[in-house]
Amino acid sequence: EELKTALKPLQEKLKIFTECKLNWSQTAEFIKIQAKHTECQIQKEFEKLHQFLRDEEAARITALREEEEQKSQIMMQKIEKLSRDISSLSDTIRAIEEEMRAEDVSFLQNYKATVKRAQCTLQHPEELSGALIHVAKHLANLKFGVWEKMQHTVQY
Repeated sequence: EELKTALKPLQEKLKIFTECKLNWSQTAEFIKIQAKHTECQIQKEFEKLHQFLRDEEAARITALREEEEQKSQIMMQKIEKLSRDISSLSDTIRAIEEEMRAEDVSFLQNYKATVKRAQCTLQHPEELSGALIHVAKHLANLKFGVWEKMQHTVQY
């Protein structure tokens, strides 16, 4: 009987330890579930950030391409006009040189017209200002600007 009484606290302790082990095993399982769920959340949040950066990159490249297209068109128009001016000037020079090779009488008869034609009315080509891509606009403070924009999308 004495032994049974002495055994009682040990059995109580065993029961407490067994329940504790079960509780801790469940906690260990929950830790794994919690970690997996948190990992998925982290991946989703980073995917949102990656998508934001991809969208921002696409928008900035689109802006660059638009500027490139606009400036390229302007340059092509200027080059075409300059080509027409060169052609016109070459034709004028050729005609004047032919008239200068003409016989003296013919040359003297056309002298005033030839002199007038020799006075070029074409303007010198204009200086190119603002023709190049505005690189600083596209790259200056790029990281800071994107970071600032990203802050507006972040929810705490």
